[in-house]
Amino acid sequence: MEPVSARSVVLGSGASLAHLALALLLLAPWGAVQAQPRLRVAGSNASNEVRLRTTSDTFRHVLRVDLLPSAASPGGGVDELLPGGVTVLVDPLQSQDGVQVPLAATVGGESGGGTTAVISARQPLSVELSGRLPTVGDYTGQVVLIHAGGRETASLVVTRVQAAPTVQFVATSPAVASSGWGWRPVDASVRLPFRETAGVAGRMAVPQLLQLQRKTPDLGAALIQPRLTGAHFALEGAPQGADGQDAGTLREDIPVEAHGSGALVLTLRGLDGPGEYTGTVRVAVPAGVPVEQTFTIWVRSPWTWGALLIALGALSSYSVRLYTQHIRPRAQRLQRALALSRRLQALMTGQDAKLQEVGLALRGQLDALVSEIRKPVRGIRVGDAELAGVEPRLRLYEVWCAASRTLRALPEELHPPEASKRLSAVATSLRSEDATAEQLLAQLKAVRELDVEGLARAGLEAQLLDIEGQARALSKQRGKDPLGLRLTYELLPLLQSVRGKLKSANLGVARQQFELARRSYFDILCAELSTAVAAPLPPRGFTDEEWLELTTDVKERLRQARTRADTSVDEAFRLYQGAHAIYVRQLITELRRDVETAQQDATTEAHRSTLKGIDDALGGAMGFLSATSPHEAAVAYDEARADFTRYQQPPRAGLGVINESLVPDGGEVAGMPRPTNMGAPTGGVIPTLPEAPAGTSALGDFEAMPLPSPRHMWMVELGVLLLLTGVAVALGLQLLNVFSPTWGGFGAGMTAFLWGFGLHQVGNATFEGLTGLLTRVEKQTTPGP
Repeated sequence: MEPVSARSVVLGSGASLAHLALALLLLAPWGAVQAQPRLRVAGSNASNEVRLRTTSDTFRHVLRVDLLPSAASPGGGVDELLPGGVTVLVDPLQSQDGVQVPLAATVGGESGGGTTAVISARQPLSVELSGRLPTVGDYTGQVVLIHAGGRETASLVVTRVQAAPTVQFVATSPAVASSGWGWRPVDASVRLPFRETAGVAGRMAVPQLLQLQRKTPDLGAALIQPRLTGAHFALEGAPQGADGQDAGTLREDIPVEAHGSGALVLTLRGLDGPGEYTGTVRVAVPAGVPVEQTFTIWVRSPWTWGALLIALGALSSYSVRLYTQHIRPRAQRLQRALALSRRLQALMTGQDAKLQEVGLALRGQLDALVSEIRKPVRGIRVGDAELAGVEPRLRLYEVWCAASRTLRALPEELHPPEASKRLSAVATSLRSEDATAEQLLAQLKAVRELDVEGLARAGLEAQLLDIEGQARALSKQRGKDPLGLRLTYELLPLLQSVRGKLKSANLGVARQQFELARRSYFDILCAELSTAVAAPLPPRGFTDEEWLELTTDVKERLRQARTRADTSVDEAFRLYQGAHAIYVRQLITELRRDVETAQQDATTEAHRSTLKGIDDALGGAMGFLSATSPHEAAVAYDEARADFTRYQQPPRAGLGVINESLVPDGGEVAGMPRPTNMGAPTGGVIPTLPEAPAGTSALGDFEAMPLPSPRHMWMVELGVLLLLTGVAVALGLQLLNVFSPTWGGFGAGMTAFLWGFGLHQVGNATFEGLTGLLTRVEKQTTPGP
């Protein structure tokens, strides 16, 4: 096949373009005729745009559609009729913010928006449009006309404009309401006067409250939505009914005369509290758009409430000053005096009658001071100087008691005359209330300079002999049981070591060794008693519950005794003896119960006589307990228990002797002799009380100046208090702006209270409260050194 040349392609293309251009030239007149519009909307401009205006939200308008004459029709187209009629379509209007508003269309008396109607040159077509325009502004849409000749479109622009109102409200000043004392809801009324300005009579609709906002004093310029119980409108001058607070409330439209005037009264109930309330009221008027009017209400708390809070803060400040300067120091002095009394009672505990007699004299002096301290605040007061004078007496009494005990531990013929004379003079000074602090301190120094080492060495040797005699006697009595072995091979060698140290020149080392020996003696006794109460099976006469209760009590007392032994072996010995006595008493009680049961079951006179003797022995053991001799009671109990065991034939089996007796193999300590001298050890450094601070000056340094009596002092204090409170209230009312029309609320009340208390600052003004004022006055009036 022969290829097509490039020239033939170019020629072919040129021929096709020529034919196309010819066809367009032939069809152009016919197309121009066909594109000519046949219909026209009356009132449209050159851009085929129809503009309409309305002042109401309800839009209603009638459009006229004309048939334009055709140039080809004979006679100018006067009787020309558009074949097939015209179909009218109306698109929804669209506002500037994109909201669509539907329109209802009525074409030639028929509704439906898509109705086809006949149109001619003599008879135009009418289209009635209606709709509701919600806001002011421009709304755009289209009117579409469809006929046999084609489709034509006309733009529709509807503008809703703001109509001038015929009724106007008159601006008024803010309404003022009071919140009272804050115990009931706040009600406020606003007067809104109005007048008709367009000369159009009619009726106004019932007003509506659109919004209400509150600006509280606490939040500054911030607006919040307040709580509201109800809002009621009334027409001023309307007759009031008898239905209470809702009398005169508007329930129907308000008649308005041409160029007339009136006033609305808005009542708000249940407002939150003080502050500035702003709101808006809307009213639909006879002609024109609805009228909106803003209003302002100032709600305030009464200034008397602020004055009361300031006075309350001032009184609280004064109360704090009264507490800190009078009540608390008095309470501290009372606590100090009671501590001294307890200290004296501790020193008196365990002393003999003569030492306690002097202690009772001191306690009488302390009780007198306590009684004076407990008097009213403005009565006779005890200062630090009086309490400071008691402390040297206690220190002297403590040293005097220790020296007296050490002296009495020696034989009468070994008493040094110098020591007896000094101690007697100290006792006289302690009983007397006229002894000065200097005299007491001198006597304290003299007592401490006595031959304490010699007296202590003699007393320590006496105590060593006493404990060594007790240990040897108890070791001999217990034999080879664990208690006897510990006493023989543990305690007695330690006591021999103390004796060797005592013969040397170092008395302090001997005293330490003696304290170790006493502690070892105490530990041995506690260990034996602990072993006894640790037995799982109860002894004779006990139930399991009774035995558990007794052992629990004794264990707790032993625990307390061991704890106390770290600080005072004497106290520990006393606690141990108490536990020992309780244990022995319970054993005697239970054994007597068994003996009484056996007496009831005895059949012969010999048995009754034997049991009677056992019961008498147990009674004697109980008598030893009453005389605070538990070791002798334990010995009597052992003998009675052994007699009762021999009486019963055969003896009870299954119970080990550790639960039957206090002495043989029982691990108990009932049969040991009680230490006879458990007094406080002498020698070493005697603890002293801390030195008291310097006393304060008494009230009334000027003897020539007449002073009010204590019972009239409260009147002076009351006068000063009222004067200063008045100053605080007057300053606070001015600086805190309590007279402001919106003053009130929790924050303002707290500020007023803190101002009166002296903890708040307003601008550059600082109020220190009544405490600060009185302190400043006292500084100004107190003379310098």
